[in-house]
Amino acid sequence: MEQSSPVIPLRPLTFGELLDAAVQLLRINARLLLIAAFVLAACEQAVLYPLRAAAGVDGTTDLFTSDDGGLWWLVFCIGLTTEGVVLALLGGLTGAAAAPALLSTPVPARDLLRQWGRRAPALLALALVVGLILLPSAIVALPWFWCFGAIGLAAPALVVDRVGPGAALARSLSLASVGLRGVAVRLGGYGGWAAIRVAIGWGTGTLLQTVLPSDALLSRVVTITVWVLANTVVYAALACLDAVLYLETRMRVEGLDVAVGRARRLGRPVDLAHTVLLGSVRQ
Repeated sequence: MEQSSPVIPLRPLTFGELLDAAVQLLRINARLLLIAAFVLAACEQAVLYPLRAAAGVDGTTDLFTSDDGGLWWLVFCIGLTTEGVVLALLGGLTGAAAAPALLSTPVPARDLLRQWGRRAPALLALALVVGLILLPSAIVALPWFWCFGAIGLAAPALVVDRVGPGAALARSLSLASVGLRGVAVRLGGYGGWAAIRVAIGWGTGTLLQTVLPSDALLSRVVTITVWVLANTVVYAALACLDAVLYLETRMRVEGLDVAVGRARRLGRPVDLAHTVLLGSVRQ
């Protein structure tokens, strides 16, 4: 019987192929990943809404109506930070799903959750560090782009390689900085999905507010609900991209695909945490 093709091809990928593989990873784990993303997106809105309301940008008014530009900028930077934290937490789950997807060995959702749960304390610590890195870099503005792109592989590394938060961050910085390809791919994916999110969030919210009765509370509820749903899809997709990008970067930099193929030919079990072809760097 012919073996089915892996969700993540065992070779270096183009940017378009990375996006396709991320969508496929999301599709086969849709229920688990979307539920997790929904919970995190709802928690994020619960944290951000009071801050946005205080800054005069709660979503029911025009974007730049705040009289305090400094407060608006701070809230915006906190939003960028919470996104990074959410992606770090989701990245642990998508990292657990990506490894079997690469090896064509499906794993039940409960096993993925169990694997995520074993790494949850380390993931929480990593998410905290990610937040501490992203907030000041966002306030300064330009450093955020590099920081966001460079630390995106940490959560998948923490789960796949079974290392601690510090080692996972160091691994992400090392791999993503090779030719800055990892940084560029993560920023490209974020930009593309951000455009989709804005179109869904503002477009759907505006449409619903024109057909629903004029009521301040209802308007807020509709706005928050629409953004939570839009963020649910986008966060799940971006976390899948992080996991796929991590494994693909290991193929490109460490020869992971060659090492996995060799282990299979020799009939050896494949453990991605220790499977690497040392000295291989491909651009």
